[in-house]
Amino acid sequence: MLGAFELYYPVVMSLVWIIGSIFYILVKKKPKPVRKELQPSVEILMSCFNEEQVLEACVKTLVDLDYENYTITLIDDKSTDNTVGVMRKLRDKYPQVKVIESQENLGKAEELNRGLEQSRADYILCVDADAIFDQHALSHLVATMENNRKLGAVTGRPIVKNTKTVIGKLQYLEYIMNIDFIKRAQDMLSNNILTVSGVIVLYRREALLDIKGWNTEVLTEDIDATWRLYRADWNVGYQPEALCYIYVPETIRGFIKQRTRWARGGIEVFLNRFKEIPQLTLGRQFLSLDIIFSYAWVFAVTFSTICLGFEFVFLKNLMLRLDILVIYYATTLMFYLASRIVNFKHDFIRYPHSFFLYLPVFFYAYWLNNIVVVFSAFYHMFDRSKYAAWGDSDRGTIE
Repeated sequence: MLGAFELYYPVVMSLVWIIGSIFYILVKKKPKPVRKELQPSVEILMSCFNEEQVLEACVKTLVDLDYENYTITLIDDKSTDNTVGVMRKLRDKYPQVKVIESQENLGKAEELNRGLEQSRADYILCVDADAIFDQHALSHLVATMENNRKLGAVTGRPIVKNTKTVIGKLQYLEYIMNIDFIKRAQDMLSNNILTVSGVIVLYRREALLDIKGWNTEVLTEDIDATWRLYRADWNVGYQPEALCYIYVPETIRGFIKQRTRWARGGIEVFLNRFKEIPQLTLGRQFLSLDIIFSYAWVFAVTFSTICLGFEFVFLKNLMLRLDILVIYYATTLMFYLASRIVNFKHDFIRYPHSFFLYLPVFFYAYWLNNIVVVFSAFYHMFDRSKYAAWGDSDRGTIE
């Protein structure tokens, strides 16, 4: 039989995220825009490997940003397609674009470090090549950093672009509901977030130099950088107004592979930093406790489900509580309505009527995904990897 912790943990955490997000909106002041003549310099770093298909569309949106004092550095990590050719074409077309061509494949983190070494900008914006950026994204990020000198980094908000498949639609709901609300609540309750989103994150160059750049020995350089910034006593924040579109996996295999990599990277960082938890601030300890409870729930609910299965097979006893099913659906509906209210002014975010039909299964899909990827991540923890190598990405249909 499932106990109270296994049954109600998802509901309690959902309420924490919703309430925390409401307070975020009510309490957090919008940062004052930076006047054009006072704009600090920004260098946009994009480390690429086989990005021929998506690179030009991405750079076009970066060139169209409403910010003025910035340059774009495209770094090729020895691609095997025509990425370099596209980069050279973009360099010739746009004066703010620079190109660095590597002679060997070193991995994303190493290439970002090369870009950092050559940069003299005040801020470093790290982006992925398969994203489409809102023209105000960089202005929102810089304003956030300029209004809070304790911030070492601030991350933006990705929105799923490819939603033609069921798994694409479910991920769209996840990003506009859970992922957004989780980061808002974490920022509100702890003045920090669990991790930046590598697809759009602005770093203070001084903070990156404090932590000696990106770690080339970890699987997820963005998660690792977040927690090394905490160790150096920098805060990391969230700016939900800094929007970008991203492509997500459209197959179950691609989705599990991506999420397992994220989860494995998170576990790796957590285990490496576990001894440092007592020295962290109260807010960062809160984030660590959140991780511990989430792992505990995964193992507890798995054990209880196995026991429930044995009860059904041997005792013919299957205790299903319909009231819990109603509570789960009501929680999901509350999430959806809160998300619509929060985002009603954003043209960048849409709510097709057909997506409402997926709400009855969304709650179970989201929490089942957590269980599967955590076990998969622990299983793969002892895989050997020289560095955070590039992998074949399931990006679905590129529109």
